[in-house]
Amino acid sequence: MARRTLVFGPAYLDRVVHVDRPLVDPALSPPLDQSVDGRWEFGEGLTLIDPIGSRIVVELPGGWPGPTGVVALSRPLPGGPPPWRRAVRGLSWHDDLGGMGAGFAAALGGELVSAVGPEDDPTSRVVADLLARAGIAHRPVRVPGRPADWTLLVTSGGFGDKLPIGFRGCHAALGSVPHEATSPCDLRVVGSLPNRLAGEALRAPGAAVRFFAPAMRNMLDRNPPLSDFAEAIDVLSCNRREWESLADREEVAWRVPVLAITDGPEGSTVRFTTLEGDPGRVKVPAFPRSHPPRDTNRAGEAYAATLLATLLDAGWRPGVVERTLVEAAATRASAAAALELDLPDFGFPTPEEIDEALRAGRVGAGRASPEGAAKSNVP
Repeated sequence: MARRTLVFGPAYLDRVVHVDRPLVDPALSPPLDQSVDGRWEFGEGLTLIDPIGSRIVVELPGGWPGPTGVVALSRPLPGGPPPWRRAVRGLSWHDDLGGMGAGFAAALGGELVSAVGPEDDPTSRVVADLLARAGIAHRPVRVPGRPADWTLLVTSGGFGDKLPIGFRGCHAALGSVPHEATSPCDLRVVGSLPNRLAGEALRAPGAAVRFFAPAMRNMLDRNPPLSDFAEAIDVLSCNRREWESLADREEVAWRVPVLAITDGPEGSTVRFTTLEGDPGRVKVPAFPRSHPPRDTNRAGEAYAATLLATLLDAGWRPGVVERTLVEAAATRASAAAALELDLPDFGFPTPEEIDEALRAGRVGAGRASPEGAAKSNVP
């Protein structure tokens, strides 16, 4: 029987700019995988400035449609003693569908509930069109007087950086969770929403399994802290930097039955409760690849969606779990993330493609590097 999946999370217009080198000095910091909020001051060029004065100056690619100016970032960026300066050159740009809500709805075949602006808002119309093209069933929640949320996504492709800068309004303006997001379902997915909304949606009755995909802002949000609603989470997946920024992470870990932490080329770790009721831990290396990645965007969503689907397809329900199932699910998820690294546009690998990669034991065996992939990790 088909699983009814309901996803409550954002769908954005992503304006993606690809740059020619790492966003931070690789000798001083690993690649960026950090979402921040932004505040735009219109002007010439494109400069990203964090709260302590470090800046990334982007030479814009040809045909850039705007906007231009200075973007003030909500949180500091790593990258050496501050304030530092980094110059990068934009190679190309394109508009794409983004947002965790859209990503998980596509990867899990779910129905999406997300906030958008009024019907005459141009950005909302673009988002609706992108969702339709992706075949995602969508229940829009209209927020009067607010444009649809959008993201400036700066990516270094094969160098591994992903810096989504969010310009938010719709979801933050929601006073409570819309009833469309709490209807009965087999799986309820909540992604990257303010903690007050995420906690309310996860606690609502009617879902057999509840999955939370936080962003960095959720880890830092104290209104309420994530630990206040951790008991309403059955599976949680995030990256290492996000996890380590959570002040009460060990308290959260004890309350969540399955916790997955990804760490890019270092692989992933899944914490769970064994059949004996003891804490379990499985570490899986990054899935082997024959060539450098083309784009790191959406790899975390591919990993988490595949981990979750594999557990549920095997009959798992919230509670204890066999180690062998966790190992199989995490390995499959690692293969899905490796395949996602070759997709430059919105989309996810199919189960058949994941199966083929697992049989081959490597992504791209016998293939040359994809067109446009970085040839090295040196700027």
